[in-house]
Amino acid sequence: MFARLKAFRQNGTTYQYLQILESYRDEQGRPRQRVVANLGRYDPDDDAVDRLVRSLARFAKERFFTEGEVGCEDILRWGPVLLARHLWDQIGLGDIVRANCRSAQRRLDIAELSFVLVANRLCEPKSEHGLARWLEHTFVCDQQGRRWIPKWLPSDQITKTQRVKVQPKQLNRWYRTLDALVAGKDQIEKALYERVRDLFNLEVELVFYDLTTTYFSYRSPKGQLRRHGSQCKDGKPRNVHLLLGVVMANGFPIAHHIFAGNTAEKTTVEATVRDLERRFGIRHVIVVADRGLMSQDNLKVLTNSTCSYLLGLKGRRCKQAAQVLDAIQDDRWEQIDQGNRVQEVRLPNDDARYFVVDSHERKLYEQSLREKSMEQAREALEKVASAVKKGQIKQPSVIGARAARAAGRHHCDRYYSWSVPGTARFEFHEDSRKMAAELRREGKYILTTDDPRLSAPEVVTAYKQLNTVERGFRDLKDILDMRPIFHKTDSRIKAHVFVASLALFLKRTLDCQLAATWPEMSSTDAIAAMRSVGLAELTLAGKPVRLVGGAGRDARRLVKTLGIRTTNPPMERPMSQM
Repeated sequence: MFARLKAFRQNGTTYQYLQILESYRDEQGRPRQRVVANLGRYDPDDDAVDRLVRSLARFAKERFFTEGEVGCEDILRWGPVLLARHLWDQIGLGDIVRANCRSAQRRLDIAELSFVLVANRLCEPKSEHGLARWLEHTFVCDQQGRRWIPKWLPSDQITKTQRVKVQPKQLNRWYRTLDALVAGKDQIEKALYERVRDLFNLEVELVFYDLTTTYFSYRSPKGQLRRHGSQCKDGKPRNVHLLLGVVMANGFPIAHHIFAGNTAEKTTVEATVRDLERRFGIRHVIVVADRGLMSQDNLKVLTNSTCSYLLGLKGRRCKQAAQVLDAIQDDRWEQIDQGNRVQEVRLPNDDARYFVVDSHERKLYEQSLREKSMEQAREALEKVASAVKKGQIKQPSVIGARAARAAGRHHCDRYYSWSVPGTARFEFHEDSRKMAAELRREGKYILTTDDPRLSAPEVVTAYKQLNTVERGFRDLKDILDMRPIFHKTDSRIKAHVFVASLALFLKRTLDCQLAATWPEMSSTDAIAAMRSVGLAELTLAGKPVRLVGGAGRDARRLVKTLGIRTTNPPMERPMSQM
């Protein structure tokens, strides 16, 4: 059935009558229409039709609302939090946190509070102050559907000296959560490692360890962690910083250690190895790291424990590397793939195994760099020679200083030799011996290990996975926006890093699933795609309702690929502040 307006003209005036009709077929099967009811003359200024529709709506299967009964309270972003909640529940992180964290205030649900902090760090990293602004435009709720809403101080209480706009009671709730998290850090990391090992059937033998630094917004050293050091990797040498060591297995950050900013990198290895043996119970671990981390003492620690090492040797200024390159035999290369080959080399009176990897792609890259550097070096030395020839500089000491500066800027000493035979004289030439050494090293890198079981292809594959650690550091410091740190106490600093580590754990979980089902989609792009999913908080006939919509193409595919059963918030209940 359907409604129709029927027009009649009488005495020069047109009248409209509202009718209810139904469609049917006659005996010959032809479509016909007949009037079921005449509802009278239609007057657009009268509300009789509206009253009739509201009366009939009681008998309809679906609920209908008029314009006045619908109100929009807020439009919020929901997709990234939906994705974070799916990953959080999938690995059971809420249960792990709840089992290993306790708060002095028993009414606080540390697991739900922790989810807010981790989801914020994953989706749109903010400080605890900026978290309130994020909650204003993002829908974040607990497992019962109760939304987290920021609570602001009255505007008359905000001054130049008191710039924090969030109510202290709510702000302290986040700080109490950080305290509880850092207290249970060791147990949470262990439980997460066991959970992801069983969930993804991981066999942990290779553990990757590397260090980086992250700086503070303050420049004064206070506490035990904030220190000035010579190894700041953030380009902020004037700021105090800390040293962060991350242990990764199969791409997952299973543990991290925080050291004072002035700690020597080499001194961190023994404590990390001992922790792996004690806390995770891993019987045999191959520690893969850069050669700069490993002193002779560290190598002895690994050799005397159940661990082995796999290191990359520095190509220059390394006596062992030069000996290995000299021992290469052209008939002993083993082809790994189309562009890479490897050769194992053993040195006399040395128990370590050395592997030389010859990469065609790396050779082309280093060759282009060398040619560019040689051209710049030759131009710099020719400028010195021209200045000497014109008589602009004559003293041998001045000529030598000028040549040394030119040589230092463009690595001249790798390709050229120069001399100052006397007053107003300068000579340089391409050194064939140096060039031969450069060409012999070009495209090659050297790996060493004390593990007798690894084959040459396994060594190369394992070392290439060290890029995962480096990408993890970039995620920690850039994507998850861990720096700069504003916290003042050591425990809160550790908790801040731990929250970023948990967010990275969720991100790696997403990477692992996408690699198997949608390899061309990265986790970063997935989070960005889910931003198209929004949530509207409406009032329909005086009752609060939440509607989810707006999902883009990639967001819809992600929901299906990851097995997200519903995009609606959990257990919709009346909206409430928390």
